[in-house]
Amino acid sequence: MAGRTDRGNRGRTRGPLASVPPAPAPGRMRSSPPPVGRVWDRYLWVGSLRPGAARRASRRIKTVLSMERAIILLSGGIDSAVTLWWAKQQGWDIRPLTFDYFGRPRREHDAVLALTSRIGTGPLRRVDLPFLKEVDDLRKEGFENRRLLDSPEGYIPGRNLIFYGLAGHYAELDAVRYIVGGHNGIDPESFPDASPKFFNFLNSVFHLSLWSYDASPVQILVPLSGKSKDNVIRMGLDMKVPFDVTWSCYWDREVHCGTCVSCRERRDAFAKVGVEDPVAYEA
Repeated sequence: MAGRTDRGNRGRTRGPLASVPPAPAPGRMRSSPPPVGRVWDRYLWVGSLRPGAARRASRRIKTVLSMERAIILLSGGIDSAVTLWWAKQQGWDIRPLTFDYFGRPRREHDAVLALTSRIGTGPLRRVDLPFLKEVDDLRKEGFENRRLLDSPEGYIPGRNLIFYGLAGHYAELDAVRYIVGGHNGIDPESFPDASPKFFNFLNSVFHLSLWSYDASPVQILVPLSGKSKDNVIRMGLDMKVPFDVTWSCYWDREVHCGTCVSCRERRDAFAKVGVEDPVAYEA
């Protein structure tokens, strides 16, 4: 009927049709593969291949198409570095993701850049979250829940709920199969949003909330779950993770302070493993 748009073009006006290039003259049909720059065409163009070559090309197509995408949440510390190397060993297409919250040490971001450069990943996605603050920073603004005054050092209300919610958003946009986080077995003792129960719950939430989930499911993986810090370091040493470029300190300094909770945890873990920590400390 006049005045109505079709379902596929609802609310849009029809534009002019694109011009169609003329057909090539007889005898001048292209018989060579497309240019090298068109990667997918290189794999899909099998018209002039002999049967054996065509089968090999078909196998290459399946390999490329079956490569799973994975978002890796990176902080620049030991756990996220080991998680990144673990994910790379799975043969996935790595999509690194990092969040800049209020007061985040600049050295953490430097570490993330160094790690992704060393291992070779896709472009780093950096999300700015200036409203997200640690409880110690929120004291200056004031808050009504006085129980938070007893929260552990470095606690940010709802941090992983926000981080993984955003990761789920990007995962659905980019057809990513896995979201991988570096949370070890000690983290849940201080942070409830780092527990296996929490991540199992989030996986259920993704199932219920992502529109394309049935066709393109998204799953959170926590490969370091249940592991102590020293076991994480052993795992990283086996994979040759460059711990010298990681950053664990809560403070933004030239070298690790050596006295904050994170620094002490790191030093103790390396001591248990019996290897020298490759980073310097002030104290």
